Amino acid sequence: MDEEQNIPENKERIISTVNNENNSPGENVLTPQQTVPVTQSESPVMEVHKHPHHVTHKKKWGEYLLEFFMLFLAVFLGFVAENVREHIVEKDRAKQYAKSLISDLRNDTVMVNDHIQQITRNMNRIDSLCGYVYDKSLNQINNFDLINKSSIGSYNPYTWNRATLEQIKSSGSLRYFNDSIVKKISAYDAFTRHMDYDYQVDEDQNSIPFTKREQILDMNYPRPLVMFLYSKYDSLKNAAYYEEMRNLNKPLVTKDINDIKVLVNEAVQLRALIRIRRDVELPRLVKDATELIELLKEEYHLN
Repeated sequence: MDEEQNIPENKERIISTVNNENNSPGENVLTPQQTVPVTQSESPVMEVHKHPHHVTHKKKWGEYLLEFFMLFLAVFLGFVAENVREHIVEKDRAKQYAKSLISDLRNDTVMVNDHIQQITRNMNRIDSLCGYVYDKSLNQINNFDLINKSSIGSYNPYTWNRATLEQIKSSGSLRYFNDSIVKKISAYDAFTRHMDYDYQVDEDQNSIPFTKREQILDMNYPRPLVMFLYSKYDSLKNAAYYEEMRNLNKPLVTKDINDIKVLVNEAVQLRALIRIRRDVELPRLVKDATELIELLKEEYHLN
């Protein structure tokens, strides 16, 4: 037994002896308890940390919701900004259109007032014609007097200032104005077109007595009659030229007093038509234009 216990000790001695023989003097032999130091050339083992946004990181639903909200907010704010810009542009355009419309409406009003005067002048001539032939026999009617008094004429065609309105309608810019202004503009435009139709009706009616005159009167005078046809009778009755023409005593072409009565009847029908224009329709048109001007001035703060 003693020999077996001594075997390990003998082995340790043998190993120690071998190591001392294999190592040269001065070399250190590392014992099991010693460690080899790590040099700078050797790479240390790095510890790996997971980044929060690593590709393998899964987002929470709250993060998706936040990203969606931010994207939606950016789009929405861009949309709002564009609408605000467009609203400012449209408001500026509407103001410019309003200025131009006001100018057109004022010009229309001047033109309409001039037409009222023309119609009044023609109505006075018809009244004078009716008074002249009333209860007269054929031989009591002077040819030149009848020429002058039957020169009723017609009022001028309407010259509406529609350039701005047509531009507004063709460009779809009526949407710039509020509903009350749009209704006023549409009603005014429709009324002016109705007046154009009425003008044609009046012209057709005026052509009837004008044609009748050719069958009744001798128009062959040595001097022009334009000044008499388009002037007030009162301004001519004492003129020397008028008396000269009147005293020629040219006979009427017609030999029937009924032809003159038909002429007067047609003139009376014309007077009834143009009286409606003067007393009802044209004053209403001026009123509508004035109200529309005031509405535009108030809406867009214009003078």
